[in-house]
Amino acid sequence: MLFRSLLVDTRARGWAIEDGEVTAGFASVAAAVLDHNGLPVAGLALTFESDAIADDERERLARAVVRTAAGLTRRLGGSPTPSR
Repeated sequence: MLFRSLLVDTRARGWAIEDGEVTAGFASVAAAVLDHNGLPVAGLALTFESDAIADDERERLARAVVRTAAGLTRRLGGSPTPSR
């Protein structure tokens, strides 16, 4: 159930974050790029050193990743808000 809870939280937030789960000492924020059906066709991520970025800065970076993913989604003819 922990995995499902993580997915629910990520979907509600609109972006994913990991810290040291892929590579020790690094963290990433990511957002989905959606097609015209609202389905993910790509992911956009930004990776950085974990201790180099404060939590509030991580959220600012995540919002920038989400904006960029939304722009790519629109260019593909999709809607940045996934259909549920």
